[in-house]
Amino acid sequence: MNYMKRSFYSTTASSSSSSNIRDHLNNSSSTNKTTSSLNSCVRFNDLTPISKTFDEREKYLTAKYPQQQMQLIRKRLKVEFWLDDQLRFLYNIKDDSSQEDHDQCPEDLIDCLLDMDNESERRRFLIEKLKNVKQSRSITMEFIDEFLHRIKML
Repeated sequence: MNYMKRSFYSTTASSSSSSNIRDHLNNSSSTNKTTSSLNSCVRFNDLTPISKTFDEREKYLTAKYPQQQMQLIRKRLKVEFWLDDQLRFLYNIKDDSSQEDHDQCPEDLIDCLLDMDNESERRRFLIEKLKNVKQSRSITMEFIDEFLHRIKML
């Protein structure tokens, strides 16, 4: 391939005029530099409120799990939501109730039950934890049976 080896700009008498143009641009840009830098710069501090700092922002972490791990997470969440609804029913907790009502409910039941070896230990543990429920004994025992069945699935 043959390329042209001549300059893009003509090198005749017009070169002095082009240097004059460059000189003019350099001179005008230096005088306007201070005014343009003051007027057209971006001030990010003016756009964000001063009270909100970096530490106050919420941080989110997302991760991609394998499909089998996601199924286990969904299964566990389903049991946790069911457990929350059932405990609300057993303790007669309304959505707008006080924190004292929520403090009566036992926490971390699933983890404690999964750590136990056999079903009889789990049953005794649940009966002990649920002794202050506001529902009848038969409803509580039905809940325990269903809960133990769901724990086996995890």
